[in-house]
Amino acid sequence: MEELSAWLASGGLRGALAAFRWILLALVPLLVLRACFHFAPYRVGHKTRLLLFPLLFCAAALAVLAYQSTWQLFGFTRPDFVQFTERFNPREDNAANHLIRGSVLDRNGEVLAYTDPEGTGARIYPWEEAVAHVVGYRRPGGGLTGVEGAADSELSGYRQLETAADFKDALRTAMQRDRHVGTNVALTIDVGLQTAARALFDGRPGAAAALNPRTGEILLLFSSPSFDPNVYDRRLMVDPRSPMLNRALHGSYPPGSTFKTAIAALMAQTGVPQELYCPAEGYTPPGARRPIRDHEYYGYERRGLAWPGFGTIGLDTALAKSSNSYFAHGGVLAGAEAFNEMARKLHFNDRIVLYSNGLERISIRPGNVPRLGRAEKRELAQLSIGQGRLLAAPIHMAMLAAAIADDGTLMRPHLALGEEPEVLDRPFSAAAARRVKRAMRHAVQTGTAKKADIPGLDVCGKTGTAQNPLGEDHAWFVCFAPADKPAIAIAVVVENAGFGSAAALPIAAGLLRQWFGLPER
Repeated sequence: MEELSAWLASGGLRGALAAFRWILLALVPLLVLRACFHFAPYRVGHKTRLLLFPLLFCAAALAVLAYQSTWQLFGFTRPDFVQFTERFNPREDNAANHLIRGSVLDRNGEVLAYTDPEGTGARIYPWEEAVAHVVGYRRPGGGLTGVEGAADSELSGYRQLETAADFKDALRTAMQRDRHVGTNVALTIDVGLQTAARALFDGRPGAAAALNPRTGEILLLFSSPSFDPNVYDRRLMVDPRSPMLNRALHGSYPPGSTFKTAIAALMAQTGVPQELYCPAEGYTPPGARRPIRDHEYYGYERRGLAWPGFGTIGLDTALAKSSNSYFAHGGVLAGAEAFNEMARKLHFNDRIVLYSNGLERISIRPGNVPRLGRAEKRELAQLSIGQGRLLAAPIHMAMLAAAIADDGTLMRPHLALGEEPEVLDRPFSAAAARRVKRAMRHAVQTGTAKKADIPGLDVCGKTGTAQNPLGEDHAWFVCFAPADKPAIAIAVVVENAGFGSAAALPIAAGLLRQWFGLPER
C-alpha cells in the first residue's frame, strides 16, 4: 500500500494516463486514413489507391503538426489553453512560460510572489512557508492553488483580453518576442504577522486567523505545518502531517470553552439571569443521565478531595473561571430557538467566499453548528460549552471574536485589499456584545487568560481546552485589542496541546505584540 501511495504521489498515475492519451491521439489519424482508403471509389485503380494512402497520411500528419504548432507559438493568447497548461504541462516549452504574471502583494506592498525575471516563467515566493497556504503556488504540472489560482485571470492579465482585437494585440506582442504582462494583486494580510506566526508555532500543528473587526479585512491566515511553495514535491499530498491543508480556513475543531463567549452574549441578549448557582455536583440538563461538571471537580478528585463548587456566580466570574456548569445551564435557559438564530447569524455553517474573480474562489469550509429542536436540551448544554457535534475553523472563531469586538456587528471577511467593507450580519445586540467584552477583559485581568494581559493594551480574551475524541485535547485562545477601539481579533488553535492558556495564548500574545509593535517581554 505504501509503494502504491508513493507511486501515486510521484505522478505515476498521471504519467500512465498521459501515455494512454497520446496513444489514442496517434491512432486517430491512422483510423481516419484507413476509413478514407477503405471507402475510396471502386473505379480508382489499385495502384492509385496505394499511392493515395501515403499522400493522405502525410497530409494528416502535417495537419496534426500545424495544429500542435498553434499550441506552442500562439497558445498563450488563449486563456483557456494557458490555464490548462499551467496545471498539466511541466515542460520548458509550456506556453504558460511566455507570461510575466503580476505579483502578489501584502497590505503594505511587500512582494509575496513574483515571476522569475530571468525568463523561465517560474514563480518565486520569497516568504516561503509563512504565506504558502494563502498565496498558494503556480507550477506547470502541479497546478495553481490559493490566490495564485483564485486570482489567475488578473495575475495572468487575461481579464483585460475580452475582445478579438485584444487577442490580436497579444498575438502581435508574441510575434515581437515580448511577453504578456499581468496585473498585480494586493491582499489584506500582513506579512509581519505571517512570519511571526510561523516562528511562534515552530512547526507545531495548528492554525491562526486574524481580522480587523471594523472592516472584515483578513490580517492573518497561517497554517502549520506548512510547506515551501518554491520546492514542489508531490509527496506532500500523502504526508500524514497534512502540510497542504489550510487549517485556518478548512480545519474542523471543537472550539471548547472559547465558544462560551457566544453563549455569554446569547444569555445577555435573551435576558437570562446572569447570577446562576453552580453546585459541586455540576449541572444535569433535562434528559441527561450524567451531569456536566466544572474541570475543578476532576482536579480535586485526583487529589482525593471534594470539590465544593462555585456556588452562585455571575457572568464575569463564570467566564474568568470558565465554568462548564454555568454556561451549560445558561445555554439551556436561553433555549434552542434563540441558539439556532444566533448560529444562523454567525454563519459558521456557510461557505463564505473570501476572494473571487467570478470563476475561481477562496472560501471557508463550513463548520457544524447543529440546528436543535426545542426538546434537545441535553445537546444544547454540550454545545454551550463548545463540545458535542460543534465544529469550527480558526477563521470562524476569529469572526466570533470580531463580532463581539465590533459591538455585535459581523463584517464580511475578505482578502482583497481595497474591497469595500460590508456587514455580513448582526448576531448580537450592541448591549450584549459590550457586556461580554467586559467579561472577556475581566478574564484576562483575573482569570485563565492572565498571561495575555499586556500592559497598556487592554486585551479581551478567552482560553479554551477542547476535548478531542481522536487524541489529546486541542488548545484554543481567542482575543481582541484594545478593548475600547479594537483593531485586531485573533483566534489560535494548537492541536493536541492541552490547555489553551499554556499553548495557544502565548502565540496570540506574540501576534498582538507584533501587530502593535510592542517588544517581547
